[in-house]
Order: sequence, then structure tokens, then C-alpha cells
Amino acid sequence: MNPVYDFIQRNRVLAIVEKAQSSNARSIILEDFDLIQFPLVILNCQCLNYLNISHNNISELPHDIVQLKNLQHLSLEYNNFTSFPKVLKNLPQLISINLSHNPMKDLSSDLGYLLSLETLWCNSCCLTQLPDEIGNLKKLETFGARHNKINKIPDTIGGMQNLKWLTFEDNSLYTVPPSFAELQSLIHLNLSKNNFSYIPTEISKIKALRYLHLQNNELFTVPDKTVTDMPHVKIYLQNNPLQPDNERIFPNVIITGRENDILDLVAQDSDSSSDDWDNSVDSSDINYSGSESEESDIEEVLSNIPKLSKYIIPS
Repeated sequence: MNPVYDFIQRNRVLAIVEKAQSSNARSIILEDFDLIQFPLVILNCQCLNYLNISHNNISELPHDIVQLKNLQHLSLEYNNFTSFPKVLKNLPQLISINLSHNPMKDLSSDLGYLLSLETLWCNSCCLTQLPDEIGNLKKLETFGARHNKINKIPDTIGGMQNLKWLTFEDNSLYTVPPSFAELQSLIHLNLSKNNFSYIPTEISKIKALRYLHLQNNELFTVPDKTVTDMPHVKIYLQNNPLQPDNERIFPNVIITGRENDILDLVAQDSDSSSDDWDNSVDSSDINYSGSESEESDIEEVLSNIPKLSKYIIPS
């Protein structure tokens, strides 16, 4: 990295964090600052509730991050974590974590210590499996694991009784465990772009379910009994090798139509609410930012530091 550019970036970070510390700010956003290490000065911000250090090149978190006793929301997406940061188990107060777009192959059993967790994103992380301890997350409501290589869901997932929004889109799944039927709070389930050749009967037993996405799988027929048991569920089956007359027989089964129309269908449905699952947007589009006043403070700090980086040619 160009030393002048590095100097400017480090001082911009320092100015933002010092401003947050002096004002007892509850949020800090250090997105896309070309950081390769976690800025230790952040540990002085004891009031911190939300921390966003996404779009950097950080590969580990300091053990002293445990000092941030008030931290509840943490965004680590688009960094260089090759494994689940084990130090996070010492922050049991965390409510939401975004780990998406990191080259991780597993989530580690330490995930099971985060008993307050309500939202977990781990899209595009090279995951091949999930730990059994994921069932310990009794308060989890939103779980996103798109674009991984997961081929099996642990049976312990049935313990996630508060789960409402779940996506395993673009993995290698072909079945679900028996305990899947215990996810009785689940409203939105996305299993598109997997290897399902049938609709698991466990899914039909989820009474709260309203949206089931199974596009781009390997279904050749629509099982009469399973679909009959789910008259209240919109079932999306685009891009499966199905017979087109199934759409006439089952009005809640959608076989034709553009895939981009799906979000519109969800938004228009009378059973959906404005709060439901952020309309299935990618994790990088979810807004975890702090209050407008805190954001304006950050902009004020940045405006006092010359942004010379655009004039610098990296060496």
C-alpha cells in the first residue's frame, strides 16, 4: 500500500474513533478503510453498541474485544477471516453478527455460546457444514447461509424454535432432518438452487410457513399430498423439470414467471408484513447502521480530513 495513502487512512480511522469515544457514541462504521488489523483504539469506546468493520482485510479479532461489554451488533462481512473468530464466544450479549463473504469453511462449535443471537449471516463463506451447536441458538430469528457448499443440515436445528427467516439458497442440500418439522415459527424458507428431487414432508408440518422457495432444484413432480397440506404457502418452483399443468391444479404453486418477480409477489401478498425478512435481500444490503445523528458526526469528522487517496497512485 502506498505509505501516504496508508497514513491518511490510519488518521481517518483515528479521528472517527476518537470522536466516537469523546461523544460516547453507540456506533462506529469503518467500512472499506483498507484495514488489515483490528484498530485497538476501538476498545476504548465502552459505550459501543454497533460496530461495522466490513469491506476490509482483517483476519482476526483481538482477545481484548471482550472489553466491549455493550456491543450487540457486529458486521465483519467482506474481510479475510479463514475461521470463525473464537473470541466472539466471550461476547454472549451479541444480538446480530454478519460474517458473510469471508473464506471460512466452518462456523466452529464456539458459535453455540452466543445464546442471545437473533440474527446470523454467513453467506458466501465456503461453508461445507454447520456445527451441531447451532441448535443452542434458541433466540435466533434470522439465519442466512446462501452460496455455500453445505450438504447436510444438523438435526439439532430443531432447537431453533424462534427461527422465522431461513435461507440455504445455492448449497448442495437434497434433504432436511426430521427435526425440521419443529421449526414452528418459520415463515420464510429459501431452499432454491440445491439438489432437492422432492418436497420434504417435514416442511409441510410447519404451520407458520408462508413462503417456500425451491427454484432451480431437481423436482420432476409436485407431490399431491404434501402440497395439499400447505394451501396457505406460496411455493415457488421455477426452473424445475416439472409438468406445466401442475400450476392449474395447485394455485399456490408457482411454476412459470420470471425469478425477479418473486420479491414483488411476496411484497404484495396479504399475509406478508412490512417487517418480514427485509424482502430476502442479500446480507450486504441489510442496514445495521446507527442513528442519523451519529452518522452525521462521522461525516463531520471525515470532512475535516483531506481525502487525498484518489490522487495517490499505489506503488
